[in-house]
Amino acid sequence: MKVKILEHKSQLLEVKEDWNRLFNDGDYSDFQSFDYCYHSALVSNLFTICLLENNRIIEIWPCEVIDKKLRFINDIHADFCDILSSSNSMKILDVLKNNNLLGNLSFRNLKKDALILKKLVGLDFCDLSNSVNYSILSLEQTDVFPANFSHFVYRQKRRLKRIINKYNSVHTIIAIENNSFPYEDIITLKNKMIALNMRDDTFLDDGFLRLAEGLYNSGKLIVSKVVVGNEIVAISLLFKSENYFSFWVDLYNDFQMINLYHNVMVIKNITEKSNAFFNFGRGTYNYKIQNFSPEIFNLFEFNSFDSESGRLVFLLQKKIIKWFKKIHKKIKS
Repeated sequence: MKVKILEHKSQLLEVKEDWNRLFNDGDYSDFQSFDYCYHSALVSNLFTICLLENNRIIEIWPCEVIDKKLRFINDIHADFCDILSSSNSMKILDVLKNNNLLGNLSFRNLKKDALILKKLVGLDFCDLSNSVNYSILSLEQTDVFPANFSHFVYRQKRRLKRIINKYNSVHTIIAIENNSFPYEDIITLKNKMIALNMRDDTFLDDGFLRLAEGLYNSGKLIVSKVVVGNEIVAISLLFKSENYFSFWVDLYNDFQMINLYHNVMVIKNITEKSNAFFNFGRGTYNYKIQNFSPEIFNLFEFNSFDSESGRLVFLLQKKIIKWFKKIHKKIKS
């Protein structure tokens, strides 16, 4: 076995074929795909590690170094993070040790069964904690929405019916097969949200939009759009893989309940054609739980340290930050 470290974006193209093979052979999210990592690596301090056996890649750690910490590529925008692997080898841990990174790992958005956790289970100074949650809704095809919400009582189904009747709109789903990336529509709604102080100036910056366009052009991303009158009032970016849909980014104006309305329209129109799974991504927002009752799962964060004192300082800082956030929330309310 041998290890190859990729530190430049151009090097990623050299392993694209093996990356896609490894990805297609496993059960990964779109955030481990070559397209996501390649388009995200434009400005990153890349440190992606590949393990090879007989000149064939059997493991990839899609990582970058930020503030001397090894993290997954663009983990800020990734709902789920992990390595890609078909090997039980621990050889990459030796590489991390030789590069003084074994005590400087910061991996977030990990599912309970993440492959990375099996590799790191024996480290001495580390912390694994629940960070955020994610949720999934599974629905069967129906011609009479919302009859497929079989876990709902009549009152809850009636509420969904009221929501879809709230606006007289045109809802469309755009894909690379029939349209170019709706860049101008997204920019218009983005600027509207910023002007309304619903988001700050950093929302959907140029780098993120390049990433989204690259994913759209690769066929991994679709765009859902709602128009009321002549005005675009809501846009959502969703990952699509067969009948599996993952909400990623929602844009909307200040129309009452418009984001919820849009989510319901997406679910309604898709399940009128086929069975579907809807992943709502990171964060268990109250409106999602109350209106869809999806199944909720934990996401974890893993951090490693060079010493026990480093670990304890980290835990103390987390407690202080949590305390300040709690106080801030009370003050705002």
